[in-house]
Amino acid sequence: MKTAEEMYQFCQNTGFFSGSDRQWSMKLFSVLEKHLSADEEILVCFIGLHNRTSATKNEGFYAYALTNQRFIMGQKKMIGDDFKMIPLANMHELRLTKETSLDLLEITSLEGTLKIVLTEDEAPTILAKLKESIQQATKKSTDEDQLSKAEQLLKMKELLDQGLLTKEEFTKIKEDILE
Repeated sequence: MKTAEEMYQFCQNTGFFSGSDRQWSMKLFSVLEKHLSADEEILVCFIGLHNRTSATKNEGFYAYALTNQRFIMGQKKMIGDDFKMIPLANMHELRLTKETSLDLLEITSLEGTLKIVLTEDEAPTILAKLKESIQQATKKSTDEDQLSKAEQLLKMKELLDQGLLTKEEFTKIKEDILE
Protein backbone atom coordinates (compact mmCIF):
# COMPACT_ATOMS: atom_id res chain seq x y z
CA MET A 1 0.00 0.00 0.00
CA LYS A 2 1.21 3.48 -0.81
CA THR A 3 -1.83 5.75 -1.02
CA ALA A 4 -4.36 7.08 1.48
CA GLU A 5 -7.10 5.43 -0.60
CA GLU A 6 -5.40 2.02 -0.36
CA MET A 7 -4.98 2.45 3.41
CA TYR A 8 -8.64 3.37 3.80
CA GLN A 9 -9.72 0.34 1.74
CA PHE A 10 -7.44 -1.93 3.80
CA CYS A 11 -9.17 -0.74 6.99
CA GLN A 12 -12.60 -1.26 5.42
CA ASN A 13 -11.66 -4.78 4.30
CA THR A 14 -10.09 -5.84 7.61
CA GLY A 15 -12.54 -4.11 9.94
CA PHE A 16 -9.83 -1.90 11.45
CA PHE A 17 -11.79 1.21 12.47
CA SER A 18 -14.00 0.49 9.47
CA GLY A 19 -16.95 2.52 10.75
CA SER A 20 -15.06 5.79 10.48
CA ASP A 21 -16.00 8.60 8.14
CA ARG A 22 -14.22 8.24 4.77
CA GLN A 23 -13.26 11.91 4.42
CA TRP A 24 -11.85 12.08 7.95
CA SER A 25 -9.92 8.80 7.53
CA MET A 26 -8.48 9.98 4.21
CA LYS A 27 -7.17 13.15 5.89
CA LEU A 28 -5.36 11.08 8.51
CA PHE A 29 -3.97 8.57 6.00
CA SER A 30 -2.84 11.37 3.66
CA VAL A 31 -0.36 12.45 6.36
CA LEU A 32 1.23 9.00 6.20
CA GLU A 33 1.17 8.90 2.39
CA LYS A 34 3.00 12.22 2.25
CA HIS A 35 5.88 10.89 4.39
CA LEU A 36 6.49 7.56 2.63
CA SER A 37 9.81 7.10 0.87
CA ALA A 38 9.93 5.66 -2.64
CA ASP A 39 11.10 2.21 -1.46
CA GLU A 40 8.68 2.04 1.46
CA GLU A 41 5.58 -0.13 1.43
CA ILE A 42 2.79 -0.15 4.04
CA LEU A 43 2.10 -3.62 5.42
CA VAL A 44 -0.60 -2.84 8.03
CA CYS A 45 -2.53 0.33 8.87
CA PHE A 46 -5.22 1.40 11.30
CA ILE A 47 -6.64 4.37 13.21
CA GLY A 48 -6.56 4.73 16.99
CA LEU A 49 -6.58 7.17 19.88
CA HIS A 50 -3.01 8.38 20.40
CA ASN A 51 -0.99 8.41 23.63
CA ARG A 52 -3.73 7.86 26.16
CA THR A 53 -2.43 8.74 29.62
CA SER A 54 -5.74 8.97 31.50
CA ALA A 55 -9.49 8.80 30.95
CA THR A 56 -9.53 12.40 29.75
CA LYS A 57 -6.00 12.91 28.43
CA ASN A 58 -4.88 11.84 24.95
CA GLU A 59 -3.60 13.44 21.74
CA GLY A 60 -6.62 12.63 19.57
CA PHE A 61 -6.99 10.19 16.69
CA TYR A 62 -3.98 9.28 14.56
CA ALA A 63 -3.44 7.08 11.54
CA TYR A 64 -0.84 4.37 12.12
CA ALA A 65 1.04 2.17 9.69
CA LEU A 66 3.75 -0.43 9.80
CA THR A 67 5.96 -0.24 6.74
CA ASN A 68 8.81 -2.47 5.64
CA GLN A 69 11.16 0.01 7.41
CA ARG A 70 9.38 1.67 10.34
CA PHE A 71 6.21 2.24 12.34
CA ILE A 72 4.71 5.60 11.37
CA MET A 73 1.92 7.71 12.81
CA GLY A 74 0.31 10.93 11.69
CA GLN A 75 -2.45 13.39 12.46
CA LYS A 76 -3.87 16.21 10.37
CA LYS A 77 -3.89 19.41 12.44
CA MET A 78 -5.62 22.73 11.79
CA ILE A 79 -2.22 24.09 10.80
CA GLY A 80 0.17 21.47 9.43
CA ASP A 81 0.58 17.83 10.28
CA ASP A 82 1.99 15.88 13.18
CA PHE A 83 4.16 13.00 11.98
CA LYS A 84 6.17 10.59 14.13
CA MET A 85 8.02 7.39 13.46
CA ILE A 86 9.84 4.52 15.14
CA PRO A 87 12.44 2.55 13.13
CA LEU A 88 11.71 -1.20 13.18
CA ALA A 89 15.10 -1.82 14.81
CA ASN A 90 14.06 0.37 17.77
CA MET A 91 10.82 -1.49 18.50
CA HIS A 92 11.11 -3.79 21.51
CA GLU A 93 7.67 -5.05 22.48
CA LEU A 94 4.06 -4.97 21.38
CA ARG A 95 1.33 -6.03 23.78
CA LEU A 96 -2.30 -5.50 24.65
CA THR A 97 -3.43 -4.29 28.05
CA LYS A 98 -6.89 -3.54 29.37
CA GLU A 99 -7.91 -0.41 31.22
CA THR A 100 -11.52 -0.59 32.34
CA SER A 101 -13.37 -1.39 29.11
CA LEU A 102 -10.62 -0.16 26.75
CA ASP A 103 -8.00 -2.18 24.89
CA LEU A 104 -4.61 -0.47 24.74
CA LEU A 105 -1.96 -1.45 22.24
CA GLU A 106 1.35 -0.66 23.92
CA ILE A 107 4.41 -0.28 21.73
CA THR A 108 7.66 -0.15 23.67
CA SER A 109 10.68 1.23 21.83
CA LEU A 110 13.88 3.16 22.46
CA GLU A 111 11.72 6.29 22.29
CA GLY A 112 9.48 5.12 25.19
CA THR A 113 6.05 3.49 25.41
CA LEU A 114 3.23 4.51 23.12
CA LYS A 115 -0.35 3.69 24.16
CA ILE A 116 -2.98 3.45 21.43
CA VAL A 117 -6.65 2.93 22.27
CA LEU A 118 -8.36 0.42 19.97
CA THR A 119 -11.76 -1.22 19.99
CA GLU A 120 -12.09 -4.52 21.79
CA ASP A 121 -12.99 -6.27 18.52
CA GLU A 122 -10.05 -5.04 16.44
CA ALA A 123 -7.22 -4.93 19.02
CA PRO A 124 -6.21 -8.63 19.04
CA THR A 125 -6.30 -8.81 15.24
CA ILE A 126 -4.24 -5.63 14.82
CA LEU A 127 -1.65 -6.90 17.33
CA ALA A 128 -1.36 -10.27 15.55
CA LYS A 129 -1.07 -8.60 12.11
CA LEU A 130 1.60 -6.18 13.39
CA LYS A 131 3.68 -8.99 14.93
CA GLU A 132 3.40 -11.12 11.79
CA SER A 133 4.33 -8.20 9.52
CA ILE A 134 7.31 -7.17 11.69
CA GLN A 135 8.59 -10.73 11.53
CA GLN A 136 8.26 -10.80 7.74
CA ALA A 137 9.86 -7.35 7.29
CA THR A 138 12.85 -8.14 9.50
CA LYS A 139 13.32 -11.58 7.91
CA LYS A 140 13.26 -10.01 4.44
CA SER A 141 15.89 -7.42 5.37
CA THR A 142 18.09 -10.18 6.87
CA ASP A 143 17.73 -12.19 3.64
CA GLU A 144 18.65 -9.09 1.61
CA ASP A 145 21.76 -8.57 3.80
CA GLN A 146 22.80 -12.16 3.16
CA LEU A 147 22.31 -11.75 -0.57
CA SER A 148 24.30 -8.56 -0.43
CA LYS A 149 27.17 -10.40 1.32
CA ALA A 150 27.12 -13.10 -1.35
CA GLU A 151 27.26 -10.46 -4.08
CA GLN A 152 30.16 -8.73 -2.30
CA LEU A 153 32.07 -12.02 -2.07
CA LEU A 154 31.53 -12.71 -5.77
CA LYS A 155 32.82 -9.25 -6.66
CA MET A 156 35.90 -9.69 -4.46
CA LYS A 157 36.53 -13.14 -6.02
CA GLU A 158 36.43 -11.52 -9.47
CA LEU A 159 39.01 -8.96 -8.32
CA LEU A 160 41.19 -11.78 -6.94
CA ASP A 161 40.91 -13.71 -10.22
CA GLN A 162 41.84 -10.57 -12.17
CA GLY A 163 44.94 -10.16 -10.02
CA LEU A 164 43.75 -6.87 -8.51
CA LEU A 165 43.69 -8.38 -4.99
CA THR A 166 46.25 -10.62 -3.33
CA LYS A 167 45.14 -13.85 -1.67
CA GLU A 168 45.81 -12.25 1.75
CA GLU A 169 43.74 -9.15 0.88
CA PHE A 170 40.90 -11.35 -0.37
CA THR A 171 40.96 -13.46 2.82
CA LYS A 172 40.86 -10.36 5.03
CA ILE A 173 37.99 -8.77 3.03
CA LYS A 174 36.10 -12.08 3.06
CA GLU A 175 36.39 -12.28 6.86
CA ASP A 176 35.12 -8.68 7.19
CA ILE A 177 32.15 -9.34 4.91
CA LEU A 178 31.15 -12.51 6.76
CA GLU A 179 31.26 -10.92 10.23
